[in-house]
Amino acid sequence: MPKQAYLEKHYSSEELKNRYLKSQDPVESRRWHLIWKVSLGWSINNSAIMIGLNYEYSKEIIKR
Repeated sequence: MPKQAYLEKHYSSEELKNRYLKSQDPVESRRWHLIWKVSLGWSINNSAIMIGLNYEYSKEIIKR
């Protein structure tokens, strides 16, 4: 089983979902979508595949 990604608790999962749904910019929306899925316990790899992002790029987003 892949290692769980760690996210600081700046936003709750519900707040991340709202940011994803309300974002007008498609790039920003995909980033919020990725962060939301990881906050729900998804692995970075599975989240990236589901959203259609590159794994390495997704790791950088989560790291930031």
